[in-house]
Formats: sequence, C-alpha cells, structure tokens
Amino acid sequence: MWHGLNIARVVLEGLVREEESLRLERAVAGLDSLDEIQLHGVIVRALQATGFGVLREVPFPSLSPAQKRDPQRQRCDMVLSPEPGKQIRDELRSRRERRETEGLLFAHSAPEGVDPRECLWIEVKCVGQFTYTNGVPLPNRSYASELIGAVRRDAVKLASDPLIAHAAGLVLLFSESCEIAEHDLGVAANRALDRGAPVKGFSFEHAPIEDRIGNRYASIAAFEIERP
Repeated sequence: MWHGLNIARVVLEGLVREEESLRLERAVAGLDSLDEIQLHGVIVRALQATGFGVLREVPFPSLSPAQKRDPQRQRCDMVLSPEPGKQIRDELRSRRERRETEGLLFAHSAPEGVDPRECLWIEVKCVGQFTYTNGVPLPNRSYASELIGAVRRDAVKLASDPLIAHAAGLVLLFSESCEIAEHDLGVAANRALDRGAPVKGFSFEHAPIEDRIGNRYASIAAFEIERP
C-alpha cells in the first residue's frame, strides 16, 4: 500500500458519509443516480481527508510537451501526492533543462514540483448493476462488459507509463448484494489477468445503501497495478 493508505476503506467511508447526508435530506435519488464526474467529486473529498494532496485530471507524466498541450491528451483521473499544495513535476521538461544547462556556471536549480514517481496515480470507474436509462431505473445490460473492461483498460494504461511507479485502479460498484459484488469483482480481476492485465490483487470494502433502484450495496475495489 502507498504510504500505508487503505484507499478502498478511505473512499468507502466518504461514500458512507455522502449516503447518510442524502438519507437525512430524504433525497429521492441516491448515490447510484450520480454520474461518474459527480462521484469523482465524492471520492476526491474522501481522499482529501487523509491529508495527502489530491489532483484531478493530471496529464500522464511521460507525454511530450506537445502531447500535454493537446486537449484530447490522456489524463489520469486523480493523483495522490505526498506534498499537498504542490503540482506534479514535468519530468521530461526537467530532464531537458538539466541537459541544456549541464556544465554552465549558473546551472538550472532543482526542479519544482513533486516527482511523479513519488505519487499514486489512480484511474476510477463507476459501474452499477442497476442504472438509469433515459431517466428510468433498469438492469444494466452492459454490466459485465463494463466491469471487466474497466479493470483491464485502466491497468494497462497505468502500467505502460515508465514515470509512474505507484498506481491503482479504483472501481466503485453498486449492486444488489455484497456477495454479488465480491463475486463479480473477482471474476473481473481473473478475466483481466487472463487477458494480460498487470493486476497484482485488490482490496475490497462495502457498505449498505438505501435501495432506490435495485442497488443495495456500494462496494469499492482498489486494484494494485504491477509495474513491468
């Protein structure tokens, strides 16, 4: 675990607080009605409570400067930093500047920002066994493919960047029961491994939520990504 942090438990505690707030408000819609971006906000608030720095939508560190300026460039959902308040260092730019100033009298000072290899890079996916389709709660017909695909794609993407030393894939799953969630997440992990995904294992936490559309549990699985 990165800095001894149990990410699954921390995030679940944040979801439980949000669920309790909705219950007290007597909200008609629950956590499972929020879209992925809104759920990202809930997760970020939970992670901020740990005291680590939390950055959202950070360009992957091995991208070239031109790629980072591209509005369609790859971004990581969130990054945990051991130094709150600091941005992630542009390592490629720092290397270039060191080469350009090497041997000069006034060499370039130490690069600013946090080394990307000291941070935890996190990709998040949210999947529901029951979801809203055109405003109507229905069983999710893409449930299995979404769950399996989320684990594999994120693991491959995170493991392929040589400047990422610590990475995790986070899956937030809404389901009818915790037994279904645990079984289906295990199947998703095994299928991803069968397809060559660099997944070492995962930690799992769950809690009940109010049944509004068929989902009775919220579960968090934190998949540890294996570096090549």
